[in-house]
Amino acid sequence: MIHLFNPENDLALGLGCRNYTPPPHAAALHRAGALLPFWWAEDGDSVIVPESLARYAGGLCREWGLRGKVYDGGQDIASPWGWSLDAKRQLVAAGVDSQFLPSDETVERMRGLSHRRTSIVILERLGEKYPRGVEFTDPVQAVEMEMNHRGCYVKSPWSSSGRGVFCASSLSREALQGRVAGIINRQGSVILEPGLDKVMDFAALFHGDGDKVSFRGMSVFETESRGMYVGNIVAPQQHLVSMVTSHCDSDELWTLVGRLEAILSDLTRGVYSGWMGIDMMVYKDEGNECRIMPCVELNLRMTMGVVAMKVAERLGVVEPHRLAWSHNAPAAGRILLPSAEGFTLSLSKL
Repeated sequence: MIHLFNPENDLALGLGCRNYTPPPHAAALHRAGALLPFWWAEDGDSVIVPESLARYAGGLCREWGLRGKVYDGGQDIASPWGWSLDAKRQLVAAGVDSQFLPSDETVERMRGLSHRRTSIVILERLGEKYPRGVEFTDPVQAVEMEMNHRGCYVKSPWSSSGRGVFCASSLSREALQGRVAGIINRQGSVILEPGLDKVMDFAALFHGDGDKVSFRGMSVFETESRGMYVGNIVAPQQHLVSMVTSHCDSDELWTLVGRLEAILSDLTRGVYSGWMGIDMMVYKDEGNECRIMPCVELNLRMTMGVVAMKVAERLGVVEPHRLAWSHNAPAAGRILLPSAEGFTLSLSKL
């Protein structure tokens, strides 16, 4: 398998073009994290790495007992961080023959599933009265929802790590309408979701083989007040599950996971194979009771939650740690990748 770290992929999906130029910060993270797939690569796998970092791959694998090699040509199944026409272009530019890659039509179907409206579809298929978003193509109607239900979250159809998401209550009506109109102009629509009294963020991690999707693990992650991703908790699965079920009913959680396996299998069959994650939430309802929000969004790609799970497995982590990127700032704990472009990925004890 050929791995590619392209964390800018959700941004490329937003434009839907084959030759996407990411903003400088995203481009720098792409370069700095090029060696990251060695943490989940298996024997025989290869990783597309820029020449400037290739010399560090051997030492990284020896230090941490990782597998894989730097890609130097040849054909195999490709597994980028996420799929888009731009990801396909990058793989071809690295030497992968396009006949080994999904068709443009299939990539476009993946793009459709990566749209945030898929979370609405999943919640509808679950069939319960969970809080769910509304998609708008008219900025006036979107603003009216916020005026009638203060504290909504506005979401771009495609974005990542909490970017492209903001709370509408922080803006005046005029400013909100202008910002919403801009999102609709760029990406065709906008999603508004009711604000919830969040207790914790977590995610269910799944893997699909192109036919059936199976649950593989739980992820607990941290965000800052605006919803921006901060880091993941690295710990044995039993510990992560207990963190979640300390706030919600265990039977309900596992019932939801089983139902999500079936829904994801149906949605992705014949379109997508690989890792995916559903971001979830525990929140307090109006009666101050903890509830599970079973689908905040679907990430149809590799996620930092999967990375955290793989790091825990590779290192045999017993006590909880935090896995986090730092940028132009001191990093605490163990450094898991060579620092580059000002970025450092580290693992520190909680």
